[in-house]
Amino acid sequence: MQIDQAMIRILLAGALLFILTPCAFGQGAETPRENLAEESVRLLVQYLKIDTSNPPGEEIRAARFLGEIFAREGIEYRLLESAPGRGNIWARLPGDGSKRPVILLNHLDVVPAYPQFWTHPPFGGLERDGFIYGRGALDMKSLAIAQLMVMLRLKRERIPLARDLIFIGTADEEAGGRLGAEWLVSRHPELLGGAEYLFNEGGGNLVQADGRVLAIGLSAVEKTPAWLRLTATGPPGHSSVPRPDSAVNRLVRALDRLIGYAPPLKVTTPVEQYFQSLAPLLSPAEARRYERLRQTIDDPDFRLLLDADPGAKALFQNTIAVTMLEGSNKVNVIPPIATALIDTRILPGERIEPWVRELTTVVQDERITIEPILTFEAVASPLDTEVAESLRGLVRRRFPDAVVTYPVTVGFTDSHYFRRRGINCYGFSPFVGYPQSLGARPLGARPLGDGYHGNDERIGRAVFIDGVDLLFDLLAPLLRRP
Repeated sequence: MQIDQAMIRILLAGALLFILTPCAFGQGAETPRENLAEESVRLLVQYLKIDTSNPPGEEIRAARFLGEIFAREGIEYRLLESAPGRGNIWARLPGDGSKRPVILLNHLDVVPAYPQFWTHPPFGGLERDGFIYGRGALDMKSLAIAQLMVMLRLKRERIPLARDLIFIGTADEEAGGRLGAEWLVSRHPELLGGAEYLFNEGGGNLVQADGRVLAIGLSAVEKTPAWLRLTATGPPGHSSVPRPDSAVNRLVRALDRLIGYAPPLKVTTPVEQYFQSLAPLLSPAEARRYERLRQTIDDPDFRLLLDADPGAKALFQNTIAVTMLEGSNKVNVIPPIATALIDTRILPGERIEPWVRELTTVVQDERITIEPILTFEAVASPLDTEVAESLRGLVRRRFPDAVVTYPVTVGFTDSHYFRRRGINCYGFSPFVGYPQSLGARPLGARPLGDGYHGNDERIGRAVFIDGVDLLFDLLAPLLRRP
């Protein structure tokens, strides 16, 4: 099955979505699907009404909401505060210990919302026209509820488990995770239970406009954030006498150089694996290009394609985005210091020290310092594991014409804290539907939703319900006792 050039652009950008149908799996008394569906929607609506905007976070309110559900179901759980109001939650379904645990990871905080730009209140948990609206509908309270429903179903149906199943909801992910995942991993490593696998947000999947599933993605590596502070110094004074060498002027010139700088394009092994996994979806000519990326990267036509698609280009180079500036606190004062924060992302395998030296060379100003404020080493999880094989088997059964792909996440999640503890971490999204970014919805197609980190964030109701089923179908074979 081949896809057209427009779909190739979506593949390159990593905006991959898919449609899946439910499949029952379990033993004993199964909960009727319609009851599970209504319960999952009800819980998501309630959860979306809890404002956990970060800052300030106040994730303890979300942790308590989830904790009350675990308490009602008789599931062991703990609430942990890293700071007043910054809540984290841990829960566990015990297995027989014959295999190492699986962790279901989600974050409780959400990015801020600006109600004046929303059609519906961002914390209203409103259902309208087949969508569930609310900040966190896509990122990522919906996945948290899907993970919760997996635990509830396993417990209610008394499915015997070979592995412990651990649920972890963290604070502060949207600000780097220091009060959430980092704190939990460093202060309470015993709660990880020596886990073998972890599932988190991420992945990337593809559905055509006619509803056919083409690809299901499993992410095993992310680009590394390198958040940097630039500090410029210069002579202060009254702004009625401008100084060409002022701190602000030096900083502005440095930022202009950085904005105009194009880091070199590189092909990394994870990106190469990703494009090779896409090859079966492409025409023979396109497939040859993507199977030989180390040669293709020098092709002028391919570079033009990347130039037209920033999402695709980000897979092949380190990126620079200027996000925060600070100078004087008075309009008529030239300050002695000016700072900028820039969000750079470096490719898997790159290191922060050479990157800072590279940018220092670009800036060309000895009175400007560059210092990291958040960074870590990118560690890839293996793809020759039981998780990857289980997903490939599920795809073969459900969608014999589809392929499993291995997207590289251009953003980052809390997974890196756990990878450094030796846990194999995977990004996987069970929520599927027609990507509204493609334009008008075809007749009968189910929309995924929209508004990720933006206005009117929403998820399709049917897509959410089916995603809850799909996540169970993927996890149950990994967890249950033979």
